[in-house]
Amino acid sequence: MILYDAILIFLINFVSSYEIYNLLKLTLVSINIYQIYYIIICSTLKYSMDEDNLYITSALGLKNEIISFQSIQMYRKSHGYVRGVKLSGYGKNKFAIGRSFIDKIGNTYMFVTSTKNVIYLKTDTVNYGLSPENFQKFTEELEKRKIRCFEWENKLNKSISINREPKFFIPFIITSIVVLLLTLDPIIMYLYGKLPDKMPVSFDTSFMAVKFGTGKQFAFKQMFYGLLNMGVLFCMYYAGHIYSKYDKKYSYKYIYISLIVAVFYFIMQVRILCTFR
Repeated sequence: MILYDAILIFLINFVSSYEIYNLLKLTLVSINIYQIYYIIICSTLKYSMDEDNLYITSALGLKNEIISFQSIQMYRKSHGYVRGVKLSGYGKNKFAIGRSFIDKIGNTYMFVTSTKNVIYLKTDTVNYGLSPENFQKFTEELEKRKIRCFEWENKLNKSISINREPKFFIPFIITSIVVLLLTLDPIIMYLYGKLPDKMPVSFDTSFMAVKFGTGKQFAFKQMFYGLLNMGVLFCMYYAGHIYSKYDKKYSYKYIYISLIVAVFYFIMQVRILCTFR
């Protein structure tokens, strides 16, 4: 987090473009919220159990999971690095908090702060990865409840299609519309003579115009931003399809990334037009 903050703050202090300046600030805030969230979870994670349930808790109630022992079909031991694909959350090989697709185990909700000793629990719906401090005692408690240690293997489902899923399709359509408006509106306004002869094409970080050009130059610069967002949408669309074979639910987030970026640039465009047109 310190490294990311240092890089972003350095760029914020030296960038002179209003659009890039605000995009970097948005990125800085988002990254810090994301990382602080997982730092709190990772540093305060606790396991506990009673006769019926296994409890996973953290400070501020950021993570509260209740796993019924009746739903646990079996468990599996593991040692060493986590081998899999991170779908969401934080960490990778040496620790993992969030969702991952673990090799041969499948879709797993990870609560692993150390890979020295890891226990994977298989339930009816999803797997759980845990790293209890007292590994031996934890396994003994599972055995007492007639939960046995077995090997299992889940394979990737490569036939999943998310194109018709509302959680994917609707934000994709909204993003496409926003990108088209961002790209075409200034060109149409220019062609119909709705833009002034003189328009700002560059701003400093306080939204003061530092360079003016013709309406045509402004329209084509905004069209470039639209084409840039089309590229982002294209990349996020295929990233969502790639990750859908691991977990359909977490493939949707990529479309929302392109939606946020497109809305950000569209708001910047509307503000410019409302101020200088």
